Amino acid sequence: MPLLLFPGANSTTLEDPMALTKLDQRRQEHMQKNGVDQLSNPNMDENKFLLIIVDGTWTQARKMVRCSPILMERCQPIQFTSTSAEDRSIYGSIREQPDSHCLSTLESCSRTLSLLEPNNPNIHETTDYLHTLLKALVYTQIEQERINLAKQPSIRNLEKIKLKQKRQRELGLDLNLQPAENKSQEKKKHLEHKQSNGTELGETKIEIETALGDSFLLRSLIPSDSVFVDSRWPYRSKKSLKMIESQIRADNSNATQSGCSCCLGIDHDGRLVACILRHRNGSLGILHVDETYRRRGLGKILLSEATSSVQRRGELPIAFIVDGNTHSEALFSTLGW
Repeated sequence: MPLLLFPGANSTTLEDPMALTKLDQRRQEHMQKNGVDQLSNPNMDENKFLLIIVDGTWTQARKMVRCSPILMERCQPIQFTSTSAEDRSIYGSIREQPDSHCLSTLESCSRTLSLLEPNNPNIHETTDYLHTLLKALVYTQIEQERINLAKQPSIRNLEKIKLKQKRQRELGLDLNLQPAENKSQEKKKHLEHKQSNGTELGETKIEIETALGDSFLLRSLIPSDSVFVDSRWPYRSKKSLKMIESQIRADNSNATQSGCSCCLGIDHDGRLVACILRHRNGSLGILHVDETYRRRGLGKILLSEATSSVQRRGELPIAFIVDGNTHSEALFSTLGW
């Protein structure tokens, strides 16, 4: 009978001294119920279990199990309920875990194998391999984040970086996510940039030549604009509104230092009708103009200003366009992308 690593009221707790005995008994009962004769299956090892592990975030894991009822029908769920201080997840150094006792998939696999096969002479070598793989992943990701931050220091949230550094110190990881001072000197130039036209930060009143002849206002997006942006985004989800609001807040914070806003909108008669956003990874996106206001050059103005803002920060403008979106390709090309 396969074992499914998934916590729950019906899961066998592996720390229980009788856990392995109970699992073996249930396996025997399962074999008898399904008419499996071990004598007719010489390749069957009575000391081995098939272990199934659901890989994903907690939300994803619960959904996979809920949408796959056969897993609970055919498998015996198991769990472990405690982790020592030395078992604390090193994956938590790059991604915050729901709780201090939570482990990554690889760490959970290692922990489970150790509890299932405590007398296996090769178990320490096996689990060491798993931990080595995870450490390589963690160190590589931290190093890449340090490199990216040195290139584009204004993209990432400083508070999140400090929390990561704190978790790394607690885990004994001597890695610094912030760029070294000698590497950041060149980046200070864009932080000292101030708008020379004397207008309020991110708000420049401009005249757009249209048949209506009305005045439009180009300005920085504010957190409350996230509802508009999210409602116009074709890839919105249950979590996208919060993500967009977070990006706008981060851009506002960066703009107070650099004088350059990259999350922009255009108002008409006090109502937002167009927008562009800069994502956490530094790319420009969610460029949208309400249908009534299209073919007036609003999209070009937004993209041009956002591109200039990124460049004034001393960073490289990037964007991703869905294959087949010829209108966006043409717009970006006209601005020299």
